[in-house]
Amino acid sequence: MLLFRMGPRYLFIRSEDIDGVADFLISNLNGQLTDFESGMANASEYSTICFITDTYPEKTYIEDAKKIVLVHDGSSVILSTILNNQACSLLSRVDYGPTSILMRIPGDEDKLVTRLQEIFHGVVVDWAEGIGVGEKDDTIISFTNRELRHTVSELKKPKLLIEQPARLVKDKLRLEGFRLITQSLEESQWYELRINIYDSYGRYEDHYNRLIFILSKLEVGMILGESWTKDYAVMLYSVLVYQVRLYTFLKPLEVKKILVALEYTIDGQRIIDFDLYYKNKKVYWNEVRSPKNRKTKAEDSKIYRKDLYGKLSPESVKTLENMEKAILKR
Repeated sequence: MLLFRMGPRYLFIRSEDIDGVADFLISNLNGQLTDFESGMANASEYSTICFITDTYPEKTYIEDAKKIVLVHDGSSVILSTILNNQACSLLSRVDYGPTSILMRIPGDEDKLVTRLQEIFHGVVVDWAEGIGVGEKDDTIISFTNRELRHTVSELKKPKLLIEQPARLVKDKLRLEGFRLITQSLEESQWYELRINIYDSYGRYEDHYNRLIFILSKLEVGMILGESWTKDYAVMLYSVLVYQVRLYTFLKPLEVKKILVALEYTIDGQRIIDFDLYYKNKKVYWNEVRSPKNRKTKAEDSKIYRKDLYGKLSPESVKTLENMEKAILKR
């Protein structure tokens, strides 16, 4: 599970040939012409956003850019490509913007931002101000409540500009990040949950793989352990189940909604039993029944499946449905 990761790098390129630089980045580095907001939404931690400006400003800002090109490579790759292609004549000057770090907020946004301000003596800025004022040895921390594995388009408004190099900020976050995230949670605690998998057809491995795939894509926590155990579905009658112990910042009822979504296919066919336990007490479906629906668990599953799909990439949705088709074929 990722609590933070690097964001894209910012490169300010001054040139008398704006179109020539943009064409070079597009043709030689598969760059994409973009505006700033779209560039940020599509950039990964391995990307560079290039701001191409005139030569006259003493210090360049986002609003000075005549063209913006998103390149899915590091700034060192861009500069070496320019050098190796003997295209240095296109450039008048190149400056780095501040390094960016993206941090996940699973809890109270204001509480976490305030604590980071205190620790790093950071200043709250917007994107334009932070990138414009910040220097190459500064760091901008931005925040999201979405998982960090892929590109993140939903960024929160507060950004922190910190007058420290990224390597020092990262080292501090590695030591303090987990504690800060915990303090920002509503009850200042994580939850240790037990998920029991029961399949009367014995396809435990298939359903286990499907469950772990979704938990990893949502980046909801850590697997503490797993083992075979007994579950007593009926008094004095035990069944063998495979149990996964999950350590998560999600409340038990939120995890239960995910499990209900996975108990049925998108077509409403029941394919597995997932039972959830917290503090040795079973979390029942009626505790998470949707206010939109008072009928069946299958109909609730469709509602929560829709919510789940909204948090997954199209590729992950397709993978999940292919897993389920393979299970049904068997």
